[in-house]
Amino acid sequence: MLGRWVFGLGGHELFAVVLCAALPTAQNAFIFAAEYRLDTELPRDTVLLTTLLSMVSLSLIAVLLG
Repeated sequence: MLGRWVFGLGGHELFAVVLCAALPTAQNAFIFAAEYRLDTELPRDTVLLTTLLSMVSLSLIAVLLG
């Protein structure tokens, strides 16, 4: 709603912005943790969980806005 009324987005532009916002957490968080020998458990779990949730949310967004 904010994208449509505040920023004046519609159609393909609104669809693209909402899809980008719903993408899962990037692998970079895990890669940085592993590279600098930090705890990788939280980044690993976050990447897995957000990837699984994005499958549902991206499909729902596509149905509602597509």
